[in-house]
Amino acid sequence: MKLNIETVLWSIFLLDAIANIGFAHSSSFNKWYINKFPRISILFPLSKGWSVLYLIVVIWVGTLIFRLHS
Repeated sequence: MKLNIETVLWSIFLLDAIANIGFAHSSSFNKWYINKFPRISILFPLSKGWSVLYLIVVIWVGTLIFRLHS
């Protein structure tokens, strides 16, 4: 892939999705998150299912960008 704004943004989202998977599957981080940010954790809970779905969508968008530029 050529380095352009789409691939840079996609790379940032990919790193975010991978970090999100790690945080959602870490029970110690989940407990820390709930204790430190009780109001935010109610609105934005760390869910394993949504994290996996987010990663799948980011990978799917990456394949679309790759097809668009090839």
